[in-house]
Amino acid sequence: MNKKAASIILMLFEVIVVIVVVGIALTVATRLGKPETINKITAAEDLAMMVNTLVALPGDALVEYPRNMSLYSLVLTSQKVTIYEGDQTKDRDPVSRPFILPQGYTATKFVKQKASVCLQKEGKTIVIVECPKP
Repeated sequence: MNKKAASIILMLFEVIVVIVVVGIALTVATRLGKPETINKITAAEDLAMMVNTLVALPGDALVEYPRNMSLYSLVLTSQKVTIYEGDQTKDRDPVSRPFILPQGYTATKFVKQKASVCLQKEGKTIVIVECPKP
């Protein structure tokens, strides 16, 4: 094979690689730029910080998350909080945020598409529940 043919093949390969990389970048940017994804990221970070705050509070507490969460399902475990859009079995892009609980503390439960969501601390257990009606 002569040098000119090899040069053309190399150039075609480079163009294909650039097109693939640009396509992947656009796909990721589009997926992360959707308002639903941004809302899930914000809610997951807020709830993870709320869990950390509840651990620091003495005694029992009930804290309401101030946004409407009726479009999302929330799962709380002892390692992370995960937000799903709608039903958790149908969302392809759930968002999770980790947190660290001190030894002896546990976090559990899930809430499925409830408008008002609360984090409740009872002793060394933190649960996510639908907020009680006033």
